[in-house]
Amino acid sequence: MNSLGGMERRKFLKVLGGAGCALGLGGFPGAAFGAAKEPYPARKITFIIGFPPGGGSDLGARAIAQFSKKYLQEISSKPDKVGVVIKNDPRGSGMKAFNDIYHAKPDGYTIAQGDDVLHTRSILGDLGFDPFQLTFIARIVSGTKVLVTGKRSNIFTWNDVVKESKKSPVRIGCANFGTSNHVGIILLIDTTKLPAKEIFFGGTANVNAALIRGDIPLALNNEDTVRELINAKELRPILSFSEKSSFPDVQSVKDIGFPELVEPIKLQRYIIAPPHLPADIKKTMVEALKKTMADKEFLAWSANVGLGFDPVFGSELDSLVRRVQGFYQSKENILRTYLKA
Repeated sequence: MNSLGGMERRKFLKVLGGAGCALGLGGFPGAAFGAAKEPYPARKITFIIGFPPGGGSDLGARAIAQFSKKYLQEISSKPDKVGVVIKNDPRGSGMKAFNDIYHAKPDGYTIAQGDDVLHTRSILGDLGFDPFQLTFIARIVSGTKVLVTGKRSNIFTWNDVVKESKKSPVRIGCANFGTSNHVGIILLIDTTKLPAKEIFFGGTANVNAALIRGDIPLALNNEDTVRELINAKELRPILSFSEKSSFPDVQSVKDIGFPELVEPIKLQRYIIAPPHLPADIKKTMVEALKKTMADKEFLAWSANVGLGFDPVFGSELDSLVRRVQGFYQSKENILRTYLKA
């Protein structure tokens, strides 16, 4: 585990819950839940990440774990015992992590990172439970996606992609089957009718390495995850899934005539907890996250590494989760065609 994961648990959760979100997504009154136990938090928290180490999802989680430490310690009676321990478990393309958080004890000592896969797999009937049974603590990231190529590639524009696809289906790299990036590729192929084939690598770092080596010509990834490699000239942006590209001389999907792809392909990352998490613990968690994401050192770190955080809590989070679920429900036929093939 790197330094960002080596934190005491108890503090993370005590601070993580201070802003009582009245989300109907798993939050239940529960002051009596731990009445006979020591005040929360009193020990380490496990933060489950359904991806291998090294990607943007993992890095962001480790940063939250590290920078939340002082806020958890401030409210704990046992500050030396409190912290957050990162547990990477990419089995089943993240499905094992979702299963574990769903069945975890709702005591505030197990949390997980969730993303669009929750919505996709629930629509396909693969999740095994209603995602709204989970306790949604926060949306921490919302990101724009970008189609990229390696620096040695002869692809420079979307027109080049189209030309290559006419020779043979162009290969587009993706970290894992069924992830938000995979869904983005599916929607891109279906909407533009681009002859293409998805290639899976089991992790973002593996995808980027394949691009740099020239093993694949293209990949779809989150903009904040690949920006550093773009700035280092190892990768080259080809198409931004936005109304206006943030990269000079790079087209957006709106520019090439598909504005309907702007909103659907945005990344959503959540922090989730087991069903029936007591309301007082959830409040502590939310408050800790709010303080962490307003922390000057945390903001400076995220700006330095190019990871953008966009936290949402409370009723706004409730509406967001339901809206995203509704979008995926509207794409059920397309998703079933590609993900159930």
